Amino acid sequence: MKTIIVNDVAASTSGALSILRQFLTELKNNEMAKSYRWIVFVSNDLVNEFNSEHIEIVKVNAKKWRKRIWWDTYGICKWLQDRHIKPLLAVSLMSVGFRYLKICQIIYIHQSLPYGDFNDFKWFEWKTRLYTWGIEKWMMWSIKRDSTIVVQSNWMKEAVSKKLRISKNQIHVIRPNIEPLAGEELRCVNNKSYYLFYPAVASASYKNHELLIKVLSTIKKKKPELYPRITLAFTCNPDDNRITKYYYRLSKKLSVDERIEWKGYLSKDEMLREYIQSDIVLFPSKLETFGLPLIEAASLGKQVLVLDKVYSHDVLKSYSGATFLEEDVEEWLEAVVRCFEGKRVQYDPLNQDNSDGWKQLISLIMAVICRIGRSNIPCGLYE
Repeated sequence: MKTIIVNDVAASTSGALSILRQFLTELKNNEMAKSYRWIVFVSNDLVNEFNSEHIEIVKVNAKKWRKRIWWDTYGICKWLQDRHIKPLLAVSLMSVGFRYLKICQIIYIHQSLPYGDFNDFKWFEWKTRLYTWGIEKWMMWSIKRDSTIVVQSNWMKEAVSKKLRISKNQIHVIRPNIEPLAGEELRCVNNKSYYLFYPAVASASYKNHELLIKVLSTIKKKKPELYPRITLAFTCNPDDNRITKYYYRLSKKLSVDERIEWKGYLSKDEMLREYIQSDIVLFPSKLETFGLPLIEAASLGKQVLVLDKVYSHDVLKSYSGATFLEEDVEEWLEAVVRCFEGKRVQYDPLNQDNSDGWKQLISLIMAVICRIGRSNIPCGLYE
């Protein structure tokens, strides 16, 4: 049985782990995939249940950055050589390539930081700034120009092609799986109160929670009659990291902390409840690979105020309930007030793309394998 290797030693939490689990779920059940032996490299025990007749989960010691860099460059080559394994194809789910594997490669790029225009980090975000610089250099060094690339959105296709100087013909847009949100209407309309919801983890300052805190402060000054009727909900906690601590201090300084609810991590059912009870879903993020919360909000027909960026137009271009705004406190203030002064509107839900992204990825892998067979590309060699 021919072997395909999959590298995702970076997946341990949040979005990266979800990507890995969704991929493995499809891999375990896909009939085409069962014709091959899959060796999947991870650095934890979070996906052991996916071991099967055709899937081998291999845990390697690569959690720390130093060990991960060694593994991604030399370690994976040594592991294969020591076991005399000559893989047919290498798949990376972690945005970087295999520099020293001289075989066909498919790279799933879901890290947008090197491809956007955001560089305005806070002084204390030096680790994030260093990571952005480092991951960009690593991508450019490790991803070969003949690689097959998978991205989640059209804007990423354009940006990756330009940054890595790879032909657009080699870059495939496969949207992530979107789990449908369905539930009864839970909100009891109360014309005396307004609920604003920002469904984003404050992982770094580009998520831009600061703008909403300043908008709330401006409402307090200019619309004092409206201010006590507003609740602004964040899906993070004040003590999650340095940026959330900064936001919490800012809310205290501007004396608007009383109107902010820090929800922390929410389950799928809890997220659904928040979406349904919200009057407006706010999304001022300056950079997103795809923007899944925008799809979720639009699929429920919610009013969405979103920053005017390429990612937001990519996702919501056909949704009538979206308002695209510049990064200006006054503009956001006016948009919020307009929503509250008018009638509460339930928009026609955005028709979701129901195609299964992971089935598409497996089909792409099979197509690349067919191309390998036709062109007699050598496999299992090392540079």
